[in-house]
Amino acid sequence: MIIWNEGLSIGVKTLDDDHKKFLEIINSFSEAIEQEATSDVFETMFSDLEEYVIIHFQKEEILLKKCRYEGLSEHQEQHKSYSNQISELKEKFFSANNYIDAKDISHFLTDWLIDHIVNEDMKLVEIFQKCGISENKNNNNKTWFDKLIKEAISTFSFSKRMFLSALIPLIGMLILGSIIIWKNYQQYAQTDNISKIAHTIFDVNELSHALQIERGLSSGDLSAKNNKFTEELHKQREIVDNAKEQFIKNFESINPKKIALILSHIELLKKDISTLGNIRKMIDNKTISEIQEIDFYTEMIKNILGITTKIMLINTNKEISYSVSTLSSLLSLKEILGQERAYGTILIEQKNSVHNEYQAFIRLLGAQATFYDTFRQIATVNHKNIISQALHASVSNQILDYKEKIIHNEYEKLDSQVWFELTTEQINDIKKIIDVYLEETNSLLNKNLDSSVKNLILWLIYILLILGITRLIIFIFEKSTKFQIAQFTEGMKHLALGGRSLRLEIDNGEDEISQIYNAYEVTRLKLLKGDIYAQLYLNQEKVKYNNQKRENLKLEEMAFIDSLTGTINRRKFEELSAIELERTIRYGHALSFLMLDIDHFKNINDTYGHAIGDTVLKHFSNICKKIVRNLDVVARIGGEEFVIMLPETDEGGAYTFAQRLREIVFKTGVIVEDKEIRYTVSIGIALFKPEIDKDVASMLERADKALYKAKENGRNRVEI
Repeated sequence: MIIWNEGLSIGVKTLDDDHKKFLEIINSFSEAIEQEATSDVFETMFSDLEEYVIIHFQKEEILLKKCRYEGLSEHQEQHKSYSNQISELKEKFFSANNYIDAKDISHFLTDWLIDHIVNEDMKLVEIFQKCGISENKNNNNKTWFDKLIKEAISTFSFSKRMFLSALIPLIGMLILGSIIIWKNYQQYAQTDNISKIAHTIFDVNELSHALQIERGLSSGDLSAKNNKFTEELHKQREIVDNAKEQFIKNFESINPKKIALILSHIELLKKDISTLGNIRKMIDNKTISEIQEIDFYTEMIKNILGITTKIMLINTNKEISYSVSTLSSLLSLKEILGQERAYGTILIEQKNSVHNEYQAFIRLLGAQATFYDTFRQIATVNHKNIISQALHASVSNQILDYKEKIIHNEYEKLDSQVWFELTTEQINDIKKIIDVYLEETNSLLNKNLDSSVKNLILWLIYILLILGITRLIIFIFEKSTKFQIAQFTEGMKHLALGGRSLRLEIDNGEDEISQIYNAYEVTRLKLLKGDIYAQLYLNQEKVKYNNQKRENLKLEEMAFIDSLTGTINRRKFEELSAIELERTIRYGHALSFLMLDIDHFKNINDTYGHAIGDTVLKHFSNICKKIVRNLDVVARIGGEEFVIMLPETDEGGAYTFAQRLREIVFKTGVIVEDKEIRYTVSIGIALFKPEIDKDVASMLERADKALYKAKENGRNRVEI
């Protein structure tokens, strides 16, 4: 006797049942041979086999057609070949000229069946699974993570998974490294950009300083009556013209994209420069007031100094920003002192407190005091000391004396030229400090630029080094693992072909590959031992199997079959319906449930007795089992209550089936003791609705409500 092995299952119940049927026929041949049956018996067996082969192949081809299998025509040719082999075997068996020993029949048929299942049908498992026909029980209990792993296995080969397991982290590291390199490059580019722009601070300092002097001299020239500032003013104008030409020339040599933030200041400066000639003519002709002249120069200088503030905003380096901020503060201080010089010159020359000029002078004194307070809060001790020394020298004391007298309107002993020279000397001292800071800032920029270049090169070397080492490790590991897998594959082929002599050498007894080698060795030894004792265990296993089979059949009937009607019970139905619902949800197919109840069944029991009632139940269940398909499920869940599950069935199909069943029951009677008992059935239908149905219970509840509605509407009805 050959026992069915679940390893031969292809996952399609109807086809697996056919294969089991073939196995039963083959086993019947073996029993007939043992019992020395007559030719008629063998003739019947061959006829059954030929008929069942045709039916099975037709089922298989219908399913393959439904799945749109591309190799259908080739598969049909194989079916013809298998069918011809059966016919040839029959002819040889009954032919006197081509006689074949009866004992060889079971061997031939077994080889034929195994060849058909293993070599042909096993290739269709994946086709049936993708088509949603196969019921893969192993997938029912798998988590999403298990399914993800399975998907990875089916999508990527082992070599690719190995390569990707190393490549993906490497890509992550390369991305991170690239981001770091990009950040370093951006820092370098920014520092380089600022370095080029920062050189313009030298030009800003020179041009603003020259304009401040010209502003002061212009104020003196407008206020003085003896033209004592005129000669020096004209010389200063030449200095300013040279400074502005150099300023514009240097800016035009820089890429406009790199100075986009300060282009507006440059355009304003060019506009002011074009106006400067007209202002100078107005000063020479005395057709402009001192206030207007000062306002023009002040606005022009303010625009130039604004370039330094913008450079501060471009930079993100804290140290450089602080240095540029300090420079900007000192330039602002120098501008305040320059304005004081201009207004002080006007007041001393006019020797009276003209309201506008005096108020402007007082405001500047307040602004200077505010600047000192702010500067003391942000400046370093070294910066404070340098500025204090510059502002508390003997010149500063004289300037303070002049300021006091201007404030108190004591102009008699004040000389505007002396005031101009004193303030100019103080401003020049501030400029010297600014020049020192400019050099320090330039040095700091160069230092940061060198550091950025160094970091960029080091990161590039590091990334390339890691990339090279990782690629080398991947190559070595890939080759070594493939070598071990090739050894294992060769060993398994050797075992499959019946060989038991090939032993794999284990180099490392702790890693996973070595565990596979150990498993192979255990398998080899087990198979070797099994080969030796196979005959000894064969008869014992045969007896054990037969006993177990009988016990299993009894247990299965007790556990799952309703003893009266032969249908499955509620427990088995719940199990099968849960599986079917899960499959329906997964593949989006249709599913219907029918809740059935025999009308006035209590009256039948009361009138004819419970024995007749049982006969009616058997009669009804037989009708149900007869008209359902192989994939449908009929279950008795209560006294006269039944349920039918219709997979792959929509509303129209379920309603048609229910009406057909109801009509058959209505037209068919139960004959008991020459009496015909007629009865009817009410049916409620529920269709699977994915938006509301998460379990079978909800569908059965809706089917029960439909059944109740059928009862209320007069019975012998179908309601959805």
